[in-house]
Amino acid sequence: MPPRDLPGLYWDEDRQRYFPLSSAPSHGKGRPRVDRVPQSQQRVTSDADTRNPTFPLIRPQPHQLFSGLRSSPPSTSHKDRLTHFLRCSRFTLTGKGERLLMHSPWSGLAGSVTAFQLIDGMTCRTKTVHHNDRVWSFAGDSMGWFHSSLTNNQNQPTGLLTHGWQPEFNLSSEVSSISVSDSWCIATSFGPDCKILHFPLESTTEDIRVSRIDGHVACDIWTADLRGSRLALGAKNQLVCIDDIADRAAVQNLPTYSDVFAVAQENHIIYAGLRNGGLLRFDTRTWQSKGDALLGGLFTQPPNSITNLRLLRDSQLLVSNVDGKISTFDLRFSSIRTPLKVFTGNVNSYVIKAPIAVDPSEDFLLAAGQDNRIRLWSLRSGGPPLAPSTSDTPIEFDGHNLLQHRFEHPVRAMQVSEEAEGITLWVGSGSDVFKYSLGRDVLGG
Repeated sequence: MPPRDLPGLYWDEDRQRYFPLSSAPSHGKGRPRVDRVPQSQQRVTSDADTRNPTFPLIRPQPHQLFSGLRSSPPSTSHKDRLTHFLRCSRFTLTGKGERLLMHSPWSGLAGSVTAFQLIDGMTCRTKTVHHNDRVWSFAGDSMGWFHSSLTNNQNQPTGLLTHGWQPEFNLSSEVSSISVSDSWCIATSFGPDCKILHFPLESTTEDIRVSRIDGHVACDIWTADLRGSRLALGAKNQLVCIDDIADRAAVQNLPTYSDVFAVAQENHIIYAGLRNGGLLRFDTRTWQSKGDALLGGLFTQPPNSITNLRLLRDSQLLVSNVDGKISTFDLRFSSIRTPLKVFTGNVNSYVIKAPIAVDPSEDFLLAAGQDNRIRLWSLRSGGPPLAPSTSDTPIEFDGHNLLQHRFEHPVRAMQVSEEAEGITLWVGSGSDVFKYSLGRDVLGG
């Protein structure tokens, strides 16, 4: 009777017993026969497999993915990869968006949207939190107007709509950023005479409050990030931190010797991306005036301005540069210059306000290019942007596909939110805000 094949063991004919595969001799008849697949049926491993073992270079079709999900073994990781593939395929088919009209209170003077935020109360991290089944939306424009919109979440309007936009206040110069927390919406203005607008979200008795920053303290606020009650401002040659926006007592001025274009906060740490390509880390527990330089000066020689920073799970930092480069780094190794992933194909050479957006699950990245187009990447795989195949998109609908659409005006603001009907992308371009349901194709599927 021939011996049975047992996992991890091989049969030694001379000694008539089983032995572990690890102890198999390198030569001789006792060596186990590992390869039981005919040579003609063996799969040849290519360089592409070594570079990217998780995602193939050719994107499978949706029907293949559904078949794989039905027939795949009960492996959570395998099903998760197939589901991610399916979402990649669906997101590339995103069709035409809805246009949310915004109107300036002065006839004929419509500014371009420069900042946007949507708020709802379940997940402040994703900026989509419902307050009593209502959704706040905020937008700022190049004329200095701060707009708000409050809609009923259970009865969202569709099509061409005004979205109930209400001009709240004029900050006299371009609105450079809008950020939110549980209780506040904060807007900042750019220029030598900067202002900070405080908009209460929960209080019905407190009014909008606007504070002015003395030009000797800070000017040219490029960006801001609000976490809890702490507001970090990226300004000319310095990072300004206000510990408590309600109190405004403790203000820290941290010199960076280069304009701060990007700011990101997590717990007691603040990251600042600079015009000269530097990346600095400040610890609010010590408030040392000199921040720690990260990435070994990777983007400083030659200078490659950092335009966006985004903290991701697993200690990762997403960095975008003015030359269009986008990459992620492991913050546990602050001096290592090698990125974890590189996202290629973005188009930029000089635009500082080129926004990026990440979905709430942190699986997808969207970036607006200098060519007025939006591109989509998988955060899991990196590499070139995702794009619909010619067989997926009928030629008569090419102009309606989000990833093939060229906006008439530059895209200055983007945000991704998670709603009842799915993942939504909000785009600020020209004087309007556009709403796209990611994965809903041009045929309404």
